[in-house]
Amino acid sequence: MKKFLKIFGGFLVVLVALMIILPYVFKDKILERAKIEMNKAVDANIELGDISLSMFKSFPNLYLELEDIAVIGKNEFQGDTLVVLDRFYTAVNLSSLWSGEAIEVGAIVLDQARVNAIVLKDGKANWDIAKESSETIEEEKSAESEGSSDFKVRFEEVNVNGFSLLYDDASLKTRMEIANLDLRLAGDFSARETNLDLVTELNGVEVEYENVKYLKKAKMKLEAVIAANLENMVFHFKDNQLYLNDLEFGVDGSFGMKEDAYDLDLKLDARKTDFKTLLSMVPDVFKTDLKGLETSGNLALNAYVKGEYREDHLPGFGASLKVDNARFKYPDLPESVENIFVDVEVRNPGGDADNTVTDVNRFHVEIANNPFDATMHVKTPVSDPEIDGVFKGVIDFAKVKHAIPMDSVDIAGIVNANVSFNGKMSSIEKERYEDFMAKGDVKLKNFEFKTPDFPQGVRILNSALSFTPKYISLNSFDSRIGKSDVKLSGKIHNYIPYALKGQTLKGDFRMNSNWMDLNEFMSEEEQEEVKAAPATPGDTIPLSVIEIPANLDLKLVSNMKKIRFDKLDIQNVKGLIVVKNSVAVLKNLSMNMLQGGMTMNGSYSTQNVKEPSMDFGLDVQNFDIKSAYESLSMVKEMVPVAMNCEGKVSADLSIASKMDEEMSPKMKTLNGKGAFHSRKIIISDNKAFDTLAKLLKNDSYKRISLTQFDMKFLIKDGNVKVPPFKVKIAGHDATIYGTQSVEGNLDFTMDMKLPKNELGKEVNQYFDKLPGYDNVPDLDVAVKIGGTVSDPEVKLDLSKAIKQAQYAVKKELERRAKAELKKKGDKLKKELEKKLKGFFK
Repeated sequence: MKKFLKIFGGFLVVLVALMIILPYVFKDKILERAKIEMNKAVDANIELGDISLSMFKSFPNLYLELEDIAVIGKNEFQGDTLVVLDRFYTAVNLSSLWSGEAIEVGAIVLDQARVNAIVLKDGKANWDIAKESSETIEEEKSAESEGSSDFKVRFEEVNVNGFSLLYDDASLKTRMEIANLDLRLAGDFSARETNLDLVTELNGVEVEYENVKYLKKAKMKLEAVIAANLENMVFHFKDNQLYLNDLEFGVDGSFGMKEDAYDLDLKLDARKTDFKTLLSMVPDVFKTDLKGLETSGNLALNAYVKGEYREDHLPGFGASLKVDNARFKYPDLPESVENIFVDVEVRNPGGDADNTVTDVNRFHVEIANNPFDATMHVKTPVSDPEIDGVFKGVIDFAKVKHAIPMDSVDIAGIVNANVSFNGKMSSIEKERYEDFMAKGDVKLKNFEFKTPDFPQGVRILNSALSFTPKYISLNSFDSRIGKSDVKLSGKIHNYIPYALKGQTLKGDFRMNSNWMDLNEFMSEEEQEEVKAAPATPGDTIPLSVIEIPANLDLKLVSNMKKIRFDKLDIQNVKGLIVVKNSVAVLKNLSMNMLQGGMTMNGSYSTQNVKEPSMDFGLDVQNFDIKSAYESLSMVKEMVPVAMNCEGKVSADLSIASKMDEEMSPKMKTLNGKGAFHSRKIIISDNKAFDTLAKLLKNDSYKRISLTQFDMKFLIKDGNVKVPPFKVKIAGHDATIYGTQSVEGNLDFTMDMKLPKNELGKEVNQYFDKLPGYDNVPDLDVAVKIGGTVSDPEVKLDLSKAIKQAQYAVKKELERRAKAELKKKGDKLKKELEKKLKGFFK
């Protein structure tokens, strides 16, 4: 018996040891194998942070946990993250692995998942990553021929905690965001028929379509018991409640999944008929706390969908909203919003989206006794929209403020609208304007608007729009934005196809301004930064990418007499700006600035909004170079030779580059060429020349003049190359050439011919000892400029001067040798003549 107990005890020890050790022994292999298989299955990069296996966390089941799961896109979505999941865990019943029936697991839990779902303009989705290899297709065919697989997974509950979603569909111009979603779904998923208990809560729900936000920070909650036929995939809603902010709905009906379609028969009815619940849907930006709000009136809101939904077939659907004799009043305000009547219906019998009919039969509201009415009817919205509508009313904004809280907004002015239209869009497209009725006008007078974020405010003295089937005429627009004045006039064409089908909006405008102060559009922080910084007019303020819509075709002829930006005054701005196909083109935009003139041609494109591009040509005449160098940051980066200067400069530049998110050039993509010209430039307080003065021990080089300045340069991938050009520096001939790398590293040379007396005592003391140096009037000196733009390093290269000195020494020694030989020869001649005379006596 003791022997048996020892053996049994030893077996238990080994078993426990194996339960502890085996998960760790095989963990790395399992993790690596999981990565390989996942990457085989999808055309994306799968990352798995860690895997945990344990026999103790849910004994006798095997606990399985995956951590830090990420799915990262390829190709068009290179670097974009589709899914990030902090934790996925469950527990597997080990005995079910050998039962042959189904693998049994406990609750499946997804913790803190974040999904970024993106659809490009061409309809390509970043979640379409499943690989469809020939092997996969053959396996699917084989499985179909052999019948369904016996492999099954049984689970009783699914929990999703802290799920967030961003859905951005450029093809539909739709964006949806869910900040936080929690879900619990429980039931017997192994049974043919079961009741599923579903509780899900969503917070921070935002829905945007064509730049219009329909939901902002909304809350949703669904509590439902669903009778599920899992064999036939048919689901019947039983006891359920759907909450959307303060609205409460009942959902009845069924939802079925067929092989190639969804079978829908659902009805949705608002269970609360208090008008106040509808106000809870107003975005936070337009409302304040609804507590204490006095309301009356009833609403009826319902919707349905019935029929099959397939790829090319819509089910029948409809929705209806009716508000009857409603009102609301804020307790602290003297006026109210009265006589609210709304009757809106959308319906489609099914089949095609073109069968949709939208009827705004009535919309009436009186805000502080200001009535406004509208009706709208739309048929065949896809093929040929047929519209019939009226907008009519008077709004006194000063009185509106007495009915709707606008504590931080100062607003006034009166708008008077009376516009009606009726007809088919095909009449507009075929230019049969007589078949389409559009008439009326919208007038605005003495409008004022000011907020804490926009303290300078805007005033529109008068503005008048008149409507015709062909165009909207902007007859007048006289405004004041802070100290600036702007006047506009022109016409807007194709506005009906633009509004109904998103077609291109066309327009021709003229803008006039006597004074435009751009400093007023800076934030207080930006203005403080500018004031605190050194007085450099060109210090740039970080911007963000300004996207140009693709469906705009606008022309703007501008005439602005004076523009102020920081300390820079720009005068007589004239030219043409054309916006088309997501590109803004400047044509002969001329202006006077920096004591000179400039003409600009070029373009700015956001056809790839993630990487905008610019392509500009500048013709500059007689700019004050010091102001230009400080004002144009691009010149400061590209042309270090400009430095701190005084004088006039002319230039012609052509540059092209891609841009970053702050609208600055990506220097490695910058290409171009150009030239700078000047008759005279004075350079002072410059690091390079200050260093040269120290090397030469000659302070006169701290302030020097350059005459006949004519420099060309070439930019390739952000690297600047300056071919040799001649210039007079302090009256002496010089040749300058070199390069600046995209990282800002300098490699410039100035070859100069300098008088000996300007080389300083130390240099002259070295050369003065050499014979023949007095015969050298000037020396060839090379000044090497290295380092960086912000911290240049200057070295004096005297190699050519040394060669000149060596040559002078050689010549002097030759001269001395010849003189010595001549002297000795003369002496020898005299002695010889003397001896010869004695010999012949």
